[in-house]
Amino acid sequence: MLLDEEQLAAREALDALRARISGGEVGGGIYLWGSVGRGKTMLMEEFYESIRVGKRRIHFHRFFADLHSRAHELGSMGAALDHVVDGIRMLCFDEFHIDDVADAMFMARVLDTIVAKGVTVVVTSNVPPTDLLPNPLFHEQFVSSIELIERTLEVIELGGSVDYRTAGQPGAGDYRFATGEFLVGSGITWPSGESVELTIGTRTLECSAIRDGVVWFDFEVLCAGSTSAADYLELASRFDDWVIFGVPVLAEASEFALRRFGNVVDVLYDVDARLTVYAAAGVEDVAGSLRNIPGLARLYSRLSLLARTEMDSVNGDGQRQLRSSVNSR
Repeated sequence: MLLDEEQLAAREALDALRARISGGEVGGGIYLWGSVGRGKTMLMEEFYESIRVGKRRIHFHRFFADLHSRAHELGSMGAALDHVVDGIRMLCFDEFHIDDVADAMFMARVLDTIVAKGVTVVVTSNVPPTDLLPNPLFHEQFVSSIELIERTLEVIELGGSVDYRTAGQPGAGDYRFATGEFLVGSGITWPSGESVELTIGTRTLECSAIRDGVVWFDFEVLCAGSTSAADYLELASRFDDWVIFGVPVLAEASEFALRRFGNVVDVLYDVDARLTVYAAAGVEDVAGSLRNIPGLARLYSRLSLLARTEMDSVNGDGQRQLRSSVNSR
């Protein structure tokens, strides 16, 4: 893939950081931010693979789930944080975003530990540091951590307006995810009498069906209840092919359901699982309103990767009568 001017400038900064790491420099790093689909993850992966020191790459949702699990195992969060950075000189943090005040307080402690131990950090994000934890009621509580990021890391904007995902150029790591479909139609009937109770820790979650290894979920059950990103990670480790039906126009969904759906799509994208979405309206109507909302624009971008097809009907056996393909990747 040919890189545009902004991507080449970001790569040059990463190349310079690689040279400093190779020369024995410790600490510091880069905070690489820009709009969705600009190739941040691709550049990070290229950089990460070229580094020959102790290193670790983590994704936001996986990081929190693993850290809480490790804290339970080791008996304290401090011990869990020490384990995260044990034996490494570089930590790559993909899809960094802080929308929740509890996550913010937790991440403040993580950042303090990483910086104190002299670990070099590379972060990708859709927003600049100043836009982390944007809720004005809580933003002030994260300002000291934002200032720490700005003092410690080189903040680089990956500018440009082209979203290469919606332009039909899937990035590294999203190939199976991009084989999924976004299906639109009326008169759709869903699985009936096939529900399965899935155990997640000490709780259960109902899926509508499991067919040939494909797990089916009702949007309301999956996203409107008390599920978490850790639950989705656990389920993604069991199923690599998902169907989510009954997806509404997201502007009309509750904020909590919308955030959870974004987490589901984030997790499936990150593990490169296949996703099929059944909705009553097209992707522009369902998610187009999110394209300029920090923290949610990537949801629109990732749904846009899915092939879009209109249907006359879908029956409870999942058999489709296709009307026409309205968009192809």
